[in-house]
Amino acid sequence: MVVISKKTASVANSIIRDHSNRDARSESNDSFSSTIDVYSRSKRGYSSSLSFDTFEEPANNGSSSIDKFVLVGDDSGADNLELHFDLSPRSEGTISDNSRLKRALFSIVVLHSTSCKKVQNLLKIYDGHLINIGPHLLKGLYDAAPKLGLAARVGDWNENLSYEMQDCEKDLKSIILDGSYRGGIQCQGGNIEMEALDLDFQEFEFSLCRALGNGNVCYRGSFMQTESTMYQPAHVDYDYPILQKHGNKLFLAFFPLTEEGAFLQLWKDQAPQSAMNENKPTVEGTVVFIPFGKMFLVPSQTIHGGGFKRGDEGNLRFHLYIAMNDADCESNVDSNGDLLNHPMNKYTEENDKRRELCERFVNAKGLDCLTGEFFDD
Repeated sequence: MVVISKKTASVANSIIRDHSNRDARSESNDSFSSTIDVYSRSKRGYSSSLSFDTFEEPANNGSSSIDKFVLVGDDSGADNLELHFDLSPRSEGTISDNSRLKRALFSIVVLHSTSCKKVQNLLKIYDGHLINIGPHLLKGLYDAAPKLGLAARVGDWNENLSYEMQDCEKDLKSIILDGSYRGGIQCQGGNIEMEALDLDFQEFEFSLCRALGNGNVCYRGSFMQTESTMYQPAHVDYDYPILQKHGNKLFLAFFPLTEEGAFLQLWKDQAPQSAMNENKPTVEGTVVFIPFGKMFLVPSQTIHGGGFKRGDEGNLRFHLYIAMNDADCESNVDSNGDLLNHPMNKYTEENDKRRELCERFVNAKGLDCLTGEFFDD
């Protein structure tokens, strides 16, 4: 597994001590100058950061169809941002129920800034963190991604998600350099700016340690891509005995590698563990959008699902499996070996293998009407 270097861990622990009184859910590397919000107006002339509180629709000359719409943020100052969508390429006819489509769109939470109250609430509910990812690290990983398709498919019945797990000994920079070598790209004077990449890489590891409040962190990563929109069933990424024993020190993270961003559905189980499954209430999902340049970090017990596609590159993204340790990564080894080598999607209830999680954890309202209109089918 990849272990964050002792130098990085030492600096990260110093950062953690220096910021012990700060909100742990503040943006985790806001003090580093090279990270950017790739959707800011100043860099793009438009913005994709928002919370779904205000709707504006251009005049449509009496037509009932929605061709374009604007979602506007509710924060003041720099975070009062908006996102423009164009539905017309995905719509052969008119949309029959504008109000239902609007409600479904407004329910999506865009993780653009921790200063947004809607984002703050979601991070609190899911005990999550939002971390900036530098542009050189993102470009390097995008260039290192396999160009002829990813090696394996996720083992659920949709078969629309592909992935390629990376070697457990490779950190993000090693993945980039190895991919560049295989692609014949020179590391100096070519497409990789080593000094800028080093800075982004160090900032990523510092930010990860600071978000977790621990300088002893190891991780393993995987490229992921969606071929078509079929919403992935609710699941967790480790078997339940592992979660029971080590769940408080295991985490998951997701970040997009293109400006298409990435979508994820989340569920929060608030029913008592002692309750029988048939007596537990149905839980509707919450869909989040992770913008390019952001990483969403959640505990390993988080029930989630992907399967969203909006864009030609299948929302190419990177998925991290993370372990936090008291001393070193050897403390997170069980009889089956290193835990980071054994993620395993589990789709059934913890105490009843006959019942699928998706029987109780159902899709967010309106997702069916977004397929083909907002998401690519």
